[in-house]
This record gives sequence, structure tokens and C-alpha cells, in this order.
Amino acid sequence: MACLLLLCAGIVQFAFNQWSSNTLEMPRKAHWMHRGLYDNKTIYENTIAAFDSAHHKNIEGIEFDLFYIDSLNDFVISHDLPNRFGLPPLYLSTVLKRYDTSFSYWLDLKNLNEINKQAIVHQLNKLLIGTLKSKVYIESGNASPLGYLANQGFRTIYWVQYNRTNWLKKYLKKKLIQGYCLKYPFAGVSIAASMADEDFFDSFGNIPSFIFHIYTPEQYHQIKNHSNISVYLMDYIPAIE
Repeated sequence: MACLLLLCAGIVQFAFNQWSSNTLEMPRKAHWMHRGLYDNKTIYENTIAAFDSAHHKNIEGIEFDLFYIDSLNDFVISHDLPNRFGLPPLYLSTVLKRYDTSFSYWLDLKNLNEINKQAIVHQLNKLLIGTLKSKVYIESGNASPLGYLANQGFRTIYWVQYNRTNWLKKYLKKKLIQGYCLKYPFAGVSIAASMADEDFFDSFGNIPSFIFHIYTPEQYHQIKNHSNISVYLMDYIPAIE
């Protein structure tokens, strides 16, 4: 059994090394803002005020968290439900209507699953009209329903997570992730800056990477020279060198 498992892992590794991501028009080394531009005192994350602040600074892209709410046929923008700041619901339809294609969008879809994936595709097709669809990237760590969205023509980002302490678990999980990338036409993979080490770039260097949680200049400088990064998701406005 162990030999068969290693053989399958080797086949996946070989196929992944020969493969390159689909040739979509992708952002290259773009700097977007995480949940808008906010301080969570006077301007709160994931709000119109935060997105307006980013827009006024000529930020080209924003990331925000959202949940699909079946009873509303819409998406609520928030990192948590209920909103931890006690703010009224903000809907994806409202944000897209306000900004349209003036932003690129990284949508961290919190509750994508096998049950709601078809309803989500239906609602996204109603919201993402014309060129707006090409400006939207949908992120999830749930590979199979995310792959369904990818197969429906949406640009998708697979959130990469794997164990860093147990070498066997790490090895096998990376092979599984690579297998998902071969199976589904993901536009890229995402990972936190604190986890984007040389092992990650060695393992996923031939697929566009979207790096989030960049809190400090030190974190930014540690990763900024990697050639396959499409988007740096910033928690501060950097002095771009």
C-alpha cells in the first residue's frame, strides 16, 4: 500500500512539474488592499467607507470576506456572522453596483460547499455582467465546489493549507493539492505571507500565487521577488520599490 501511495504521489509530482496554469490574463505583482483601507475605529473593515478609502488612494484591487445567504439570494460582506462590529448587512450587489470595474475583486467566500455551489453560480452569473466577471477572483479552501465554479468559467483561487511539522502529512497534502490543481482549472493558489516559505514556492512555483496577510515591510520584502506572485494582499500601503 505504501509503495502504491508513493507511486501515485510521484505521478502527480511529475504531471504537476510538466503542467502550467491556464493562460488567463492575470494580474502580475499587483498590490491590493485586504478588506479595504480601514482602522476599525472610525472606518471599519469590509465596509463602503473602507472601500471608498482604498478607491480614493487609487488602489486597483480589494479583498473582502462574504457569505452566500440563500434566503436573500445575495452575498453578505463580513468576516463573521453576525458582524462582530454590529454593523448592518452590506451586500455584494451593492458593492458591485457602486464600483463596477473600477476595482479588481478578491472574494473570500466563507461558506462555499457542495450544497450551495449551484445556487452560488446562478447568483454570480446574475451579478457579474460583461467584463466585470474577468475582474473577480473567488477564493475558497474547499477544492471540489471551488472546482465546480472554475469549470463554470469563474476565476478561482484555491487556498493552500498543509502541515509544516509532520513531513509525511506535509508531503501527502502537497500531492493532494497539486492533484486538485491538475484536476480543476484554478486561476491560482493563495496562502498567508507567514506560510509562504521556500517550500511553498518550490512546490507551487508554476502556478500564480495570491499572498495575503502582509502586515509589515519585512514580510513584504521576504516574498516580493518571487516571480510567480500575481497579487500581494496588503494590510498597509507600501512604498513600492
